[in-house]
Amino acid sequence: MNRQSITLLRGGITAALVLSLCGAAPAQQSSGVQKAAKSQPTAASSAALDRMIAEGKSQHELAQYLFDTHGCKDCHTIGQEGKLGFTKKGEQRAQGFEGCISTLKAMSVIAKVPANQRSATQRQRAERFEEFGCGACHKLTPGKMGLTEVGVKLAHLHLGCVDVEKVLASTPPSQR
Repeated sequence: MNRQSITLLRGGITAALVLSLCGAAPAQQSSGVQKAAKSQPTAASSAALDRMIAEGKSQHELAQYLFDTHGCKDCHTIGQEGKLGFTKKGEQRAQGFEGCISTLKAMSVIAKVPANQRSATQRQRAERFEEFGCGACHKLTPGKMGLTEVGVKLAHLHLGCVDVEKVLASTPPSQR
């Protein structure tokens, strides 16, 4: 087996694992979550990823596309050593934010609670989940978390949220 086949196989296994852990039922958005519709993936975003993959674009090029088109650059700057920095807007919005991993873990629990029975803290986390663009790849379904079409593709390519950050931050400044 060549290196590319092994990478694709590993990506497929990762995607299958993510799907089995998160679920893949169709999303149903609540009325209070539609504020972030502009950051939601569209068929065009999915098609653009497909074209870039078919053209053999690098992981860095794919990560840069995501950063540029999914609202990341509104709040983040490309940093170094595996970390993104913040724009002024990002600094303001980050106040009180629990972090990405913590938010995803919390949302896995919150998804099991009917919207009308959520605590104020749970409702705030759900709002921030959408506000910060998490819904571009992750979706809440009744009773569980799932992945959008774009999220499934990115999981297959090993380009989850943390991976995009690492790929972009590890690129030497002269190549940016």
